[in-house]
Amino acid sequence: MTSTDVPEPVRPLPSWVPAGWYPDPLGQGAARYWDGKRWTLEYRDSPPPQRIPANPSEVPAPQHPPTAVASGSTPEGQPSVRDRWRGLPKGGRIAIVVGSIIVLLIIIGAAAGGGSKTNTTTSSAETGAVPTTPSTPAPPPVVLKLDTGDYSVTSSHTTLHGTVTADASVTVEGGHAHVHGTHWSKTVALEIGSNVVNVEATMAGHEPGSRTITVTRHHTQAELEAKAQARREREQREKEANERRERAERAQKEVEEASPSQQNALKEAESYLQSSSFSEAGLIEQLSSEAGSKFPHADAVWAVEHLHVNWNEQAVKEAKSYLSSSSFSCQGLIEQLSSEAGSKFTVAQAEYGAKQAGIC
Repeated sequence: MTSTDVPEPVRPLPSWVPAGWYPDPLGQGAARYWDGKRWTLEYRDSPPPQRIPANPSEVPAPQHPPTAVASGSTPEGQPSVRDRWRGLPKGGRIAIVVGSIIVLLIIIGAAAGGGSKTNTTTSSAETGAVPTTPSTPAPPPVVLKLDTGDYSVTSSHTTLHGTVTADASVTVEGGHAHVHGTHWSKTVALEIGSNVVNVEATMAGHEPGSRTITVTRHHTQAELEAKAQARREREQREKEANERRERAERAQKEVEEASPSQQNALKEAESYLQSSSFSEAGLIEQLSSEAGSKFPHADAVWAVEHLHVNWNEQAVKEAKSYLSSSSFSCQGLIEQLSSEAGSKFTVAQAEYGAKQAGIC
C-alpha cells in the first residue's frame, strides 16, 4: 500500500540494520522500507514485515551478488525506481523537481562565474542535516585544596591553610585569606561544637572553586572545671533558695496556726524593730520582762524566732547609736554590745557591728 501523506519524522534504525521491509514505526502500513540509511516512503500490507535484528550478531552474512537482471528490474522484494517515484506524494515530487532545477542553476552560475570558485555549500534540504553552532569551551576551574580534612581542637581559634591556582583570590567565610604564591592561610574563630567553614577561590576567566571543612572545638580542662564549679554554685544557690522558701512557708503556716498571744508577741516584736535596734536576746527580754511587754517567755521566744531579721545589721545600727551619744574605744564598744548589762549581742555580732561602725 502507498501512502499519499507526508509522514512524521521517525527515529532511524541502527546503521548495522540491513535494507528491508520492517514494521512501520508510525503504523501507516504493515511494513515500511528501510534502505539501510533511512526510512523511505514505501509502504506495503503484504507480505508480512521482517523482524528487526536486535543486535549486529543477528544480521545474516552478506550473500554473493545475484546475476545481472534485466534493465528496469529490481532484486526480489525491493521496489523499482519507478515504483518509488510513484509512491512519493505529489508535493514531494514537485519539491524534488524544483530542488533539482535550483541545483542545476547553481552549478551553471558557478561555472559561468570563473570556474575557479567551488561552491561547497550544500542545501540543508538536500542533506537533511541540521546546522550546528560551535560550542564555546568551558573555562578551566580554579584548583583549590585544603592541607587537612576535618579535625578537632580545644583552642578558640585555628588556622586553615592549603594551595590554590596562582593569582587566585581566596575567601574563608567571606573574609579574605592571605595568599602567597600558590599557598593560602586564614585564622578563624571557633565556637564550642562543630564549626562548618566554607572556603572559596575566584579568578578572572576561571570557574570558581570551593571546599568545606568541619572543625570541632572541645572544652579545655580549665573550661570543664569552670563549668563544673559554676554548676555546683548554681545548685547550691538553688538549694539555699529552696530551703529559704520552705522555711518561709513553714513559718507562715506556724504563724497562721499560732495562738493569739504568740501572734500579738510577733506584732509587738516587729513594732520594736521599726523604732529601735535589738539583739535577739535583748528583744526576747523586752517582750517578756515586767518592764517590757510582759508576754510569756515562751511566746516571746516564739515571736523572735519567726521574725525575718538580720542580727548583724541590728548590731551595726546599735553600734552607731552608741557612738552618736557617747565615745567608745573599739574594745569598749564590743563589750557594750555583747555584755549582759549591755545589748546582749553575740561576740561575733558585736565585733561585726563595731567594725562596720568604723570604730575598729
